[in-house]
Amino acid sequence: MSLTRIVPWSQQLACEVLRPGDLAVDLTAGKGRDTLALANAVGGEGQVLAVDLQDTALAQTELLLKGEGCHALRWPADKVLPHRPGVYLVQACHSALVGLLDRSARAVMANLGYLPGGDPALVTRPETTIAALEKALDLLAPGGRLVVTVYPGHSGGEAEAEAVDALLGALPRSSWMVLFLTVANRPEAPRLRVAERLQA
Repeated sequence: MSLTRIVPWSQQLACEVLRPGDLAVDLTAGKGRDTLALANAVGGEGQVLAVDLQDTALAQTELLLKGEGCHALRWPADKVLPHRPGVYLVQACHSALVGLLDRSARAVMANLGYLPGGDPALVTRPETTIAALEKALDLLAPGGRLVVTVYPGHSGGEAEAEAVDALLGALPRSSWMVLFLTVANRPEAPRLRVAERLQA
């Protein structure tokens, strides 16, 4: 596997802290691969919330899940998620996270940038991304992880990467462990950022 293929590592680092029955969040559903990985990790008794602004992304996620025998339910963006197992797909900006959850999540993933094969003009932006990540950090359970893949190679991507690094790099060491994984001689390559909330 190429060292620039960050996504498999992101899934591993998110899923290894998940247990059957946990709640996990995919802030950027995209083509559904992270959503599927989270759903497999939490099992039939767990719950996954997958958010994306684009209906095309949610449709692709739904199709992938269905092909793997996993049913997904569309959920309105203005209602708190019920306390019932399943995969819930919400069409909304990832910064709408707090209005959707009333309890802690064990893992939160964000795969930033734009939808592969989609409109490259529709990209995640620092202002909404930071708002979403701040909310995700607040909702993260002790022992849980926020896993973020950033793509500095597209227009605006470097500014978003710097904003993510500033947010996570400033987390207090007394309650957080933060990992930055970067391909040092490939500045345009995807970067992986992980924040783990320490046990009390």
